[in-house]
Amino acid sequence: MGMLHVEVKIKICGKEQVFGPGIAQLLTNVRKSGSVKEACGRMGMSYSKGWKIVNRAEKELGIRLIERQHGGKSGGSCQVTEQGLKMLERFESMEKELEGTAAEMFRTYFPEYEAERRTEAETL
Repeated sequence: MGMLHVEVKIKICGKEQVFGPGIAQLLTNVRKSGSVKEACGRMGMSYSKGWKIVNRAEKELGIRLIERQHGGKSGGSCQVTEQGLKMLERFESMEKELEGTAAEMFRTYFPEYEAERRTEAETL
């Protein structure tokens, strides 16, 4: 028997998904690069899809996630807003807490896999 573990994917939804791991990664990348285009490129996502996701989330959440400064001679730039940073931080905190809870539940419901993991770790 191989080692097993539980994975949890969190999505905040209305009629459609509003916020989840994808937009969280996009905001993190925008924060690092100052560019939605570069952030999308790092994720293998089209620029138009990235903006579609951001615009839908902003509309559903009623907050601005990204502050846009349109181009000019040197091009535009973007930064994650204070509200966007708070949303990202809260999402990541909730995600981490739920992952811990899910791991505890996994150990409760599937203890034989946890015991096997300890046994394998002890033999190394």
